[in-house]
Amino acid sequence: MKKFRLLFLLHIVLSSIVFAQFENTISKEEKLYGLSKIWMEVTYNFAFFHHVPDLNWDSTYKAFIPKVLETKNDWEYYLELQKFMALLKDAHTRLFPPVTLRKKYYGTATKQILTRLIEGKVIITKVISDALRQQGLKEGMEIVAINKLNVFEYVEKNVAPFVYASTIQDLQLQKYGHFLLNGNVTEPVQIDVQDFRGKIKTYNINREPWILEEQFFTGKQWYFEILDNNIGYLKMYNFISSKQFQTKFDSLYKIILTTDGLIIDVRNNSGGSTQIAHYILRHFTQKPFKSVNWRTPNNISANRSWGKKIEWLNAEGNFVYPHTDKTLYMNPLIVLADESTFSAAEDFCVAFLTMERGKLIGRKTAGSTGSPLIINLPGEAFASICTKEDFFPNGRKFVGMGISPDIEVKTTINDIIENKDAALEVAIKEIMNE
Repeated sequence: MKKFRLLFLLHIVLSSIVFAQFENTISKEEKLYGLSKIWMEVTYNFAFFHHVPDLNWDSTYKAFIPKVLETKNDWEYYLELQKFMALLKDAHTRLFPPVTLRKKYYGTATKQILTRLIEGKVIITKVISDALRQQGLKEGMEIVAINKLNVFEYVEKNVAPFVYASTIQDLQLQKYGHFLLNGNVTEPVQIDVQDFRGKIKTYNINREPWILEEQFFTGKQWYFEILDNNIGYLKMYNFISSKQFQTKFDSLYKIILTTDGLIIDVRNNSGGSTQIAHYILRHFTQKPFKSVNWRTPNNISANRSWGKKIEWLNAEGNFVYPHTDKTLYMNPLIVLADESTFSAAEDFCVAFLTMERGKLIGRKTAGSTGSPLIINLPGEAFASICTKEDFFPNGRKFVGMGISPDIEVKTTINDIIENKDAALEVAIKEIMNE
């Protein structure tokens, strides 16, 4: 069961995309067809209508017909489709406009700076660009305006309508973090930043062409180091399956076995393969544990002809067993997670808590996982529709809510200024006390 933050399984089809994309090629008939296809597939396959009880999907579809027909070009059309799907409020249910258009009109500034909403302020959490750092930009400074608009007004107008999120914590991360400064790559975005003395300075941030799913599949998978007191720290960036994964992890595991305690960090983990997540956890338990329970809409046409509503097909998770051909690691174990822990990384947290092997430390996870149905749309676009709702093996809900940690550790502005990882510090103390 594979679950991906961005394009899930679409890396397979990306190689077939035609890059000679013109910007006004979609006819009105195709525009209506694309909208209608989303409406139809969501109607019969979407697993989370109960999360948006006030959304009348049929009337919303009707309201969007004139909107999409009146769009002046392809990019405007896709923006309307994004708004349409964003109303479903599910992070695995979303639109992917053509790669060529995204590279031009949805470039990123995250290669320059990183940001988050902390203590009610939009804070710069990392300055990546040496040029910006030389101009005086520092971690912990506050962005007060973007393109001469108050930062919160800017977000509600230019970012929020296009964000797909299942929870408040994920919504804030997307709005004030990942997509805050996205836009046309030919137009620098202007930010007004208040420094530590209260003075405001304007910076121009260049956007770069950027496709999230490409970064997802090509970025590094993990980082490992041994901290003081022989505590291992394993940072997992994703759970992407590959032919080399098990061989590489088994080699790393030999080093992990030499540590007196281990911290696994799945913050900023965008997901991947649940099987890979389980493969890792099977090294750290002597008892079998269950994977998630799940349910999916079960469309039976005859039942609908008899006036019945769409029913649910329910299934229990499978048992996952410890490795029998390896030395198991039974020293203290801690997992770090927060709102950037998503999809298969949340399945990892569910399994870890089910194993009862240690504490989960940090903040609530993103609250979104499942199996997306991929559909093709006009103009080399795609959409994903989440078809499955997952639960803890005991029936506890977490999709649309997030997984609460055993120990909550909030990030403060001072933590950013001092380059302090408060959650990691708490995790180290917990391991030392065991």
